Amino acid sequence: MAGTLFTIGYQSAKLEQVVASLAVAQVSVLVDTRETPMSRRVKFRQRALASALGEASIRCLSVRALGAPKPLRAIAADDWAGFVADYRERLAAAREEIERLVPLVASERVCLFCFEADPAACHRSLLAHEIQGLLDVSAVHLRPGWPDESDDHESLVALGQVAHHQAEVAVG
Repeated sequence: MAGTLFTIGYQSAKLEQVVASLAVAQVSVLVDTRETPMSRRVKFRQRALASALGEASIRCLSVRALGAPKPLRAIAADDWAGFVADYRERLAAAREEIERLVPLVASERVCLFCFEADPAACHRSLLAHEIQGLLDVSAVHLRPGWPDESDDHESLVALGQVAHHQAEVAVG
């Protein structure tokens, strides 16, 4: 059975919304894919984020090598194709980091994290696609804070129930 790899961006969200979305999806590890895990929003700086996630029993792992460097991020809005090509080169150079994530994604409920709210305009979708090429997982993009779209909580609850059932079967 295929697993699930989640992604989430915090651009339009409050920290509480992000944590709630992760909790509903039963995410156990958040992988921070920002090259620079800083934010103008204090609650999303690395230490504050890790602390809030820890209170929700979610581990936080920062993998800066999988982030998009500032010069690359600067071209994304005007030259998405160029961004994609350059980011794929970065992923090729960071292949070991991706391969280190595969066992984690295979054994835990992992969510890739960065700033951009729209997964279609973000490097985390490209990263998720790379991981999908190495592991049988589907990508689910969480969207906390989007005024016209919210997480599909019904589907997330169903996914959580499947994960819980699988854990009971494995233990029982």
